[in-house]
Amino acid sequence: MQPRLTLEQCADYWLHGGYPEPWIRNTPRFRKLWLQNYLQTYLDRDLPRLFPGLDRQKFRLFVQMLAQLSGSTINYAEVARALGVSQPTARDYFQIAHGTFVWRYLPAYEKDATKRVVKHPKGYLRDSGLLHYLLHLQGRDDLMAHPRMGASWEGMVIETLLRGFAAAGVDCQPFHYRTGGGAEIDLVLEGEFGMVPVEIKHTQHVDARSLRALRDFVAERGCRYGIVINNDEQPRLLDENLIGIPFAAL
Repeated sequence: MQPRLTLEQCADYWLHGGYPEPWIRNTPRFRKLWLQNYLQTYLDRDLPRLFPGLDRQKFRLFVQMLAQLSGSTINYAEVARALGVSQPTARDYFQIAHGTFVWRYLPAYEKDATKRVVKHPKGYLRDSGLLHYLLHLQGRDDLMAHPRMGASWEGMVIETLLRGFAAAGVDCQPFHYRTGGGAEIDLVLEGEFGMVPVEIKHTQHVDARSLRALRDFVAERGCRYGIVINNDEQPRLLDENLIGIPFAAL
C-alpha cells in the first residue's frame, strides 16, 4: 500500500473538502459562493420541506455551533442552554444534522469496559470544506494556526475511512473511546473484520509515547492490530501490533 497522492494534494483536499462542485472551477470566489448557496438551500429549502415545524432561526444558529463542536464530545444540556431550547430539542437537532448527512455521529464505545469511560457521544461536520467555511478559514495558513486544526484533520480522515468502507460494501460500526483518566482512541471500528482501533495524527512521525492508549486498548481487548493514520511517506510497522498508514495511501 503506497501513497497515491502527494502531501500537497492531501492538504488541498483537506482544506477545500470533498464536495465535487467547488472543484469544477476551483477558485476561492467560486468555492465560497457555492458553499454559501449550499447552506442557504439546505437551511431555507430542504429542511423546511423535510421538517415543516423546525425553528429555522434556531437551527441556523445550531449549524454555526456545529463548526465549534466538530471533534468534541457532545453535552446535550450545554448545547440546549446555549441555543435556548430544551434538551430533547437539542438531541433532535443533532439527529437531523446526522440524518441529512451534514454531521457524523460517533457514539461512545462502552462494551467490555475495564475502566471508567466517557459516555457522551462525539461528532464531526462531515465535510472539511464546509467546516472551514463556517470557521471563516481562507487558506492553509489560517487552518494550521486555528485551534480546531487537529479536530478538522481527524474528522476528514474518519469520513474518508468510513466512505471507503461503504463504497467497498464493508459493514462496520464507528465509535470513539475515552476514559475518565483521559486515554483516548479517535476511532474504534467494529465489523465483520473484528475490532480495530484507529489513532489519527497530523504529524509525519509518531512519538511512541503518544500511542500508549492505543497499545493498551489493543492489549486489553485482544485486537489483532491497531492502526495509526498520519502523514508519513510510506506504511510502517510501528510495533508488534501497530501499523502506520499514510493518509495519502487511503
